Amino acid sequence: MTKVSVAFITDRHYVIPTVVAVTSLLCNKKPDTYYDIYIIAADLSNEEIEKFYELGGSSAGIHIIKSSLERFKGMHESTSGYITFAVYLKFDLPDLIPDQDKVLYLDSDIIIQKDLSGFFEKDIKDYYAGVIKDIALIDNELNIKNYFNAGVMLLNLKLMRENGVTGALHNIAASSGRLKYMDQDCLNLFFNNKVKLLPAIYNCFYGLFLQQKEKYPIENINKCFETEYSSLDNLKKESYIIHLVGSDKPWIYYNSVFTGEWDEYFKKSPLKLYRLKRKSIKLREYIFSHNWTYLLYVLFKYWNDDGLKFVMSKVGKRLLRIFLPRQ
Repeated sequence: MTKVSVAFITDRHYVIPTVVAVTSLLCNKKPDTYYDIYIIAADLSNEEIEKFYELGGSSAGIHIIKSSLERFKGMHESTSGYITFAVYLKFDLPDLIPDQDKVLYLDSDIIIQKDLSGFFEKDIKDYYAGVIKDIALIDNELNIKNYFNAGVMLLNLKLMRENGVTGALHNIAASSGRLKYMDQDCLNLFFNNKVKLLPAIYNCFYGLFLQQKEKYPIENINKCFETEYSSLDNLKKESYIIHLVGSDKPWIYYNSVFTGEWDEYFKKSPLKLYRLKRKSIKLREYIFSHNWTYLLYVLFKYWNDDGLKFVMSKVGKRLLRIFLPRQ
């Protein structure tokens, strides 16, 4: 039996995708792999937590670690609406999982296609983490040569504890101003060269590559990762983890690139009877490409979020942006 320690972090916004991600993990495991799955649950209800326990069994142990996001409320938010304060809990993993020296951290917006025991067994004893380069941020504002994506990381918890990494990361987050990619920028700044670069198959941005074929032809992907894939489909087939980066999440949009495959695991999950309230990407594109529909969207959004407070503040600024000529 091969034991593999895996960690997910979720708040109330990400319960559904996290349950589906864990389902894909278990559906594609080898018979002799046992997963110790740590769910860092930020302010979840007992009913939400129970859905994770339903995933446990003879081949997987579910460990719920309750946490709170209250202490992060004063920290800098990302400009990306789909990233929440829960990402800062990555910094606390060495303390939240004290009985493990190594853990495979996974974001919730993923589909796992293969057994991850080989990934977990990578030797990172001299590194803080095993990571995969973020091809979308090769040219980054921090001028970090091998900027990595923090959605999939094989973390050396033992070394992180020995060097007080948790406190250092929180200090960076609190003192570095408005970081565009929040936790990811902090981790890149601190880990920098003390990471082991791993192949793209462990964190494949297939959906992004498919949507932006002109920007990411297979030649560019091969150059970035020093590979020789003949096609994008070949890379997808070989990949262990498909990372659904960007805002087009399949649990939000019924016509996203990966909705069909994601739905297959959703139907096998403890949430299969839950009715998803999804939107159309095409409708979103239409709204944001026309001033009048965008104005209606803004009015509705801020009325729904803030009530009457929107009148004097946010909508006025939005109106100016929409109708004043650009300089």
